[in-house]
Amino acid sequence: GPGTLATGYIPSELTSLTSLERFNMGFMGLGCTIPTELGSMTNLQILELQGNNLSGSIPSELALLTNLEYFSLYMNDLTGTIPTHFG
Repeated sequence: GPGTLATGYIPSELTSLTSLERFNMGFMGLGCTIPTELGSMTNLQILELQGNNLSGSIPSELALLTNLEYFSLYMNDLTGTIPTHFG
């Protein structure tokens, strides 16, 4: 309904907001993979995607988020490894 940000996926309109510093879509019922486009949000300091049904692996593009201070992914169905260029 009105006011709902997303049902099941992360809209590309959000990933194009490259000046955003905080992106919180925790517990939003997302059932998609993590979009590689998040890597273009280079001003992000906080990225919260916990408590969804995200699947697939963590895209290596997220390593482009060099300002990232807090990244939350717990309670998802992700597979694979954390990209080595994190941390």
